[in-house]
Amino acid sequence: MAQFYYKRNVNAPYRDRIPLRIVRAESELSPSEKAYLNAVEKGDYASVKKSLEEAEIYFKININCIDPLGRTALLIAIENENLELIELLLSFNVYVGDALLHAIRKEVVGAVELLLNHKKPSGEKQVPPILLDKQFSEFTPDITPIILAAHTNNYEIIKLLVQKGVSVPRPHEVRCNCVECVSSSDVDSLRHSRSRLNIYKALASPSLIALSSEDPFLTAFQLSWELQELSKVENEFKSEYEELSRQCKQFAKDLLDQTRSSRELEIILNYRDDNSLIEEQSGNDLARLKLAIKYRQKEVSVARLYPSKCYSI
Repeated sequence: MAQFYYKRNVNAPYRDRIPLRIVRAESELSPSEKAYLNAVEKGDYASVKKSLEEAEIYFKININCIDPLGRTALLIAIENENLELIELLLSFNVYVGDALLHAIRKEVVGAVELLLNHKKPSGEKQVPPILLDKQFSEFTPDITPIILAAHTNNYEIIKLLVQKGVSVPRPHEVRCNCVECVSSSDVDSLRHSRSRLNIYKALASPSLIALSSEDPFLTAFQLSWELQELSKVENEFKSEYEELSRQCKQFAKDLLDQTRSSRELEIILNYRDDNSLIEEQSGNDLARLKLAIKYRQKEVSVARLYPSKCYSI
């Protein structure tokens, strides 16, 4: 079967052997570039600054060069969580690329903040072609900063992004017939489904719900129900959707556990969308608890939290 995976030269002297050759060679680094990247790895601020300054004058090195692992100086600094070097490199307008996504994945809050506040220069300096080729990116096009941050559920990073006014794309229905969905599904139906899952995984982030939803309980209830329904349709990711549904139910339960008194609990359980506070004349109608039962939120149980009263619904 090996002949199907490698080019075979019928005229080769050893026809029973598979010839090998390098098809993706590493970029050649000059001694100065190796020293530059090595200084970044070691966190040698003075040497890195000297290399950057000399690069602007003598053009001896490409400040966007990449090491054998495909990392630029900026990515190395992010991996090492060296905020001083990150700030220095950004001041010399190094190529940013997917650096923000890498910082979010590593959960380096300081690096995320620096990158969000960095103003991209009008003209990029010399950038290796491999960095511009999206095929070599570690992230698929549907993974945006806010989606990745929500996947990590890092409260601080999500807060930074939300404050910048980012948004999550609204997921389309499974059988949506819009041009975008039909085209995406025709090209790669599995990737299209994976893209939808990535959005829902972000929307189900407890930190994102807590930060961006005006009514976290209602959001968790509705999202849990929607995810459970999706698990019945999206067979490839059935278990993932079921787990996300359970996550939303658990979030609502954990949120309810934060009540500090029976009065707080009473306000939450009797909350109505059109009436944010309990009206004395309305009594304890448990509107929010009834809503939890409607959406099958079994985890939101008041038997343990509110044992002094018994309600029949």
